[in-house]
Amino acid sequence: MKKIIFLSIIILISTNIFSQSVESIVERVTNEICDCVGEVTDKSELKKKLKECSDDKINHIMNNSTEAENKVLLEGNNLNKVINQIEPSVLTNCKNVKQTIEKDLENEANKVSDDEGITPFPTNFTGKDLMRIEELNGEIVAFNGLVTEVHTAHNDKPYYEVKLEGGKTIWIASLVNSGYEKEGKIIRLIGYVSKVEDDKVAKKYNKTDYHILTFGIIDLDSKQMAMMPGSELQIKEWMNGTIPKGKD
Repeated sequence: MKKIIFLSIIILISTNIFSQSVESIVERVTNEICDCVGEVTDKSELKKKLKECSDDKINHIMNNSTEAENKVLLEGNNLNKVINQIEPSVLTNCKNVKQTIEKDLENEANKVSDDEGITPFPTNFTGKDLMRIEELNGEIVAFNGLVTEVHTAHNDKPYYEVKLEGGKTIWIASLVNSGYEKEGKIIRLIGYVSKVEDDKVAKKYNKTDYHILTFGIIDLDSKQMAMMPGSELQIKEWMNGTIPKGKD
């Protein structure tokens, strides 16, 4: 699917634009891909639709791109910026694409749960582990948490506090906006233990030196899942009963 979306990037970036900012180009191209794909029911159909949408737009681009539009894209590093941002934008902002991918993973998770000896989406972190949080820096941890406080951070992603098993709390710097980050909700998270460093939002609310950069979230009430674009392999490994390895 990545190859198909990347092809969409190359083909679509030269379409007509009304603004000369990279963000506007990314938003416009993302919306065109979303509209073209439309409603899909499974992953195989999604792949087919993405390819069809790419092919259908070739003639349109050839006939409608302007010198001014190309100038914007070729100025400085704008072309690379658009290319780098389009794929995560499509996976994050195209509701139909996002839901299809997550549904596919949920279906696979249900199959795994039926296999003898496999526990999907295991956990390896509780409040007791906060005593050795410095040793875990860079490691991937998975755990349950009760959302107790929510704020907005970079790119409208949530920065929130969760209560762990045992009553202690830790802050979460989310790499995905799932909509599950609501006070009183119990969720299962997976992410990297990370030092706060120079994060202004984190320092405003978090009075400790560490937080978790989460790339996957499961709403334990609905059993629905959200994930950061590009983390599919790690999520599948977690789904198959193994906590992915962190940074060396």
